[in-house]
Amino acid sequence: MTDRRIDAKWWKSSTIYQIYPSSFMDSNGDGIGDLPGILSKLDYIKSLGVDAVWISPFYKSPNKDQGYDISDYQMPDPAYGSMADVEAIIKGCHDRDMKIIFDLVINHTSDQHKWFQESRKSKDNPYRKYYIWKPARYIDGERRPPTNWEATFGGSAWEWDETTEEYYLHAFVVEQPDLNWEDAEVRQAIYKEAILFWLEKGIDGFRVDVSSHYSKHEYVDAPIIKPEQYIQPARAKYVDGPRLREYLEEMQRETFSKYDSVTLAEMSGTRTLENKLDFVGESSKRFSMAISFDLATVDHYGREATYLWWKPYDLQEFKKITEAEQFLSGPNTDGWALTYLENHDQARSISRFMNDSPEYRTISGKTLAMYLLTLSGTPIIYQGEEIGMINMPKSWPEAEYIDAASWMFIQTVRDDIQKGVKGIAEEEAFESLQRIARDHARVPMQWSNDHSAGFSSSAKTWMRVNPSYKAGINVAEEEKDECSVLNFYRRMLAFRKEHSDSLIFGEYQNLEAETEKTMQFSKKSFDGETLFVALNFSGEQQKASLPDSKGELLISSSTHPDQEDILQPYEGRIYRV
Repeated sequence: MTDRRIDAKWWKSSTIYQIYPSSFMDSNGDGIGDLPGILSKLDYIKSLGVDAVWISPFYKSPNKDQGYDISDYQMPDPAYGSMADVEAIIKGCHDRDMKIIFDLVINHTSDQHKWFQESRKSKDNPYRKYYIWKPARYIDGERRPPTNWEATFGGSAWEWDETTEEYYLHAFVVEQPDLNWEDAEVRQAIYKEAILFWLEKGIDGFRVDVSSHYSKHEYVDAPIIKPEQYIQPARAKYVDGPRLREYLEEMQRETFSKYDSVTLAEMSGTRTLENKLDFVGESSKRFSMAISFDLATVDHYGREATYLWWKPYDLQEFKKITEAEQFLSGPNTDGWALTYLENHDQARSISRFMNDSPEYRTISGKTLAMYLLTLSGTPIIYQGEEIGMINMPKSWPEAEYIDAASWMFIQTVRDDIQKGVKGIAEEEAFESLQRIARDHARVPMQWSNDHSAGFSSSAKTWMRVNPSYKAGINVAEEEKDECSVLNFYRRMLAFRKEHSDSLIFGEYQNLEAETEKTMQFSKKSFDGETLFVALNFSGEQQKASLPDSKGELLISSSTHPDQEDILQPYEGRIYRV
């Protein structure tokens, strides 16, 4: 067994805190979070015990997909602040001995980017090759897109352009044209403008958005799944294309490898362990780690058109996915796991996986913290997760769901109903939004009991504030409570570093795959220390099945743990055995 501590990169022993800029802290009272707001909270972030900060896109953008449609890679959006503000954050993180990571969105740009504005002017414009343009095809005299591909959020993946009378490809919303990675000059322009520019300013790496999309497959029709319409589910056509590995190796070689930088790849198309290792193993020379979607979609199910349909999750499946991901950081691979429960694309984990009622919210949040911070690999904590933020109230109307994925999902459902598609209903679709919509993660951060949860002095914030801040779910109240979710995160982060040989670099072993109520596993260090983790995911008492009856209880998510090996509802414990 290889000692994984040897020559470990800085990011292997780090915990990352993710910030969604528009929802984190508003410094100027316009209702939108901004860069000075982030700067003002760096001491708070440092106090948690995290080691790195990841900031979601703050670049200039028309915000058709909330910042993931970038119109200028090298310019902060004026709504967020200035380049001086960005540089102050970079320095502020480094001064506090924290690393700083930015988002890298290079599968597509905004349709307002200078490249696309030139590209659509004429077929012989030098920037035409920067995007994927195809002529129309005609069926029974009717103009149709080049293929029948459906975009990720619904609708055709092709958009007609009147000026040049051709279609351009967009895997996401219409305003996000896909870049043409097939062209070497285009790739070099991406590297220079979007990557090297920021690495030279001193940032420590990137979270790489939809990095499995760069290479497309052959431009032919997808199989017919919905015979009532021309547009068909086609995600497999623009994910994991034949040249993907070639492009990623080149990007690593010409950009990231020149700096001591980390890369967190969003690899939504990779599912098998072998496939993941092909991207995140040290020998692959592609990425440091990968954000995969197996656990993130454990309570989703496919109707092929979209990912937003909700189902109750299965704890056995949850455990199997965890075990598979932990293998990436195991003693017999050269990979590394990246673990998370929440991010800007996921609903709140307490509401999804535990119990967000007033009686059980706190212990649920603490037990999920224990799950996250006892796993090997590099964990991500999303803003508000550390105070136990929960989903938006179910009483909120549809109008409060403003994310592009949410409203396109509802529109797709209504279109399908109108076309006579059987087995779907608007009520079921809205319940899915209430459970797993991305909007739940994007409401403003809850700082205090003050107006707008202390996020902004404005009477109207860009998204409505969750009223749960009035029930004590805010930083100021939790700072004063020794038993709060916030202070438990601090305790667990310190505990993780104290037991790093076991918790960060140790070997994971699942100890009970078949139970429906609990998750129990061990973490064994190279030097022999064994910690036992028992987590109760149910509202009933459960027994902790210790492998050694003399286990020493080190930490519990309950304020008053039972002296016997009985887990209280939603309780988590760590023993030394």
